Amino acid sequence: MKKTTFVLSLLLIAFTTIFAQKTVRYDLYIADTTVTFGEEAKRAIAVNGTIPMPTLTFTQGDTAEIYVHNNLNEETSLHWHGLFLPNRYDGVPNLTQMPIKPHTTHLYTFPIVQSGTHWYHSHSRLQEQIGMYGAFIMNKRNEWDIPTLPVVLSEWTDMNPEEVHRSLKSATDWFAIQKGTTQSYGEALFSGNLGTKLTNEWKRMNAMDVSDVYYDNFLINGKNQNEQPQFKAGDKVRLRIANGGASDYFWLTYSGGKITVVASDGNDMEPVEVDRLIIAVSETYDVVVTIPENKSYEFLVTPEDRTGSASLWLGSGEKVPATKLPKLKYFAGMEMMNDMMDMNGNMIEMEGMKMQNQEMDMNTVMYPEITGPENPEDTMKTDNIQDIVTLHYGMLRSPQKTTLPAGSLRELRFDLTGNMNRYVWTMGNKTLSESDKIL
Repeated sequence: MKKTTFVLSLLLIAFTTIFAQKTVRYDLYIADTTVTFGEEAKRAIAVNGTIPMPTLTFTQGDTAEIYVHNNLNEETSLHWHGLFLPNRYDGVPNLTQMPIKPHTTHLYTFPIVQSGTHWYHSHSRLQEQIGMYGAFIMNKRNEWDIPTLPVVLSEWTDMNPEEVHRSLKSATDWFAIQKGTTQSYGEALFSGNLGTKLTNEWKRMNAMDVSDVYYDNFLINGKNQNEQPQFKAGDKVRLRIANGGASDYFWLTYSGGKITVVASDGNDMEPVEVDRLIIAVSETYDVVVTIPENKSYEFLVTPEDRTGSASLWLGSGEKVPATKLPKLKYFAGMEMMNDMMDMNGNMIEMEGMKMQNQEMDMNTVMYPEITGPENPEDTMKTDNIQDIVTLHYGMLRSPQKTTLPAGSLRELRFDLTGNMNRYVWTMGNKTLSESDKIL
């Protein structure tokens, strides 16, 4: 009897495992479209008629079967950012796969062996910049029972991405002029920073810059103002956030109270409460926010250069806006850089410079909400400036032990080099054309 029970138990486990693992199919139709995200109607690329691309959702243990139908008149590809999968499905054209030719269909199929918030995007030309990005969600078998919302952040420029790329390589001031951040002699004189400007010129340094490109709009799931009225007082909402932007880091703040960060780049972490966090390009975070009352609370997304914003409104009723981030103090940043660089443009070794990378924010001197306003007579309130809790990488702690076994490490050194003014990027001062391998 015991033997029979044991065998039946094994069969039950086996059948449960078989039926729990399933093949999940998506068909993605890639096509040209026209959008007006900025001031003009411009060409974009939509997948299944939407920007961002559809959110792809799986459960750990599934098999992904993704048919990509390329209806464009150009080649394309899809890269699954942060996923563990067979190399031939990684989606890098002419490296791990051949490009998907126009008007053909390509199949990506791979097992879902992990969980977490990730994203996917085109790896061909500059297609990502005009719409080919989307959320890729992998749930655990026993996922949280909490309202959840995928959140994809991005920017939009009316300028052709190819032209943006050429402008970056030309080191023009056009984007700074559009953003009003040229730091001219007139600005320096008027603000009492003429000495900083002269030192900057003497050292042949360009004006301080934070984000390289001027954007016409900032988007959350394809909208600048995104309304989610279904939430009510007391609800805890999990936001699965992916930064699908081309170049911007984004500040995330919330008018309804603290933000609880629970996962980073698809990995669970010990929950930590903060007032704000910054999300880099391609990063993902899972956060939980609470709806305090039956009102609409703003989850505010602000690019690091603070030239605009996008809003996600959670809940219905009276709108409760988040505090807008004040303009950056560019001359304070210039002064700091002058102190850190020698005449040859090299970094000067300074006391305190060897702090841990995850705790160092070189732009802090530029934040009025942290260091106070540019001018003492500024009317901006500075109460509780030091009480702002900002997430840094040192706060990301795994709930499980992550130490690798002794003797299992191989150390590889990569020197990331380049010329910021001409937008030329190298490894060990070698471009891709000079070396066919990195090891």
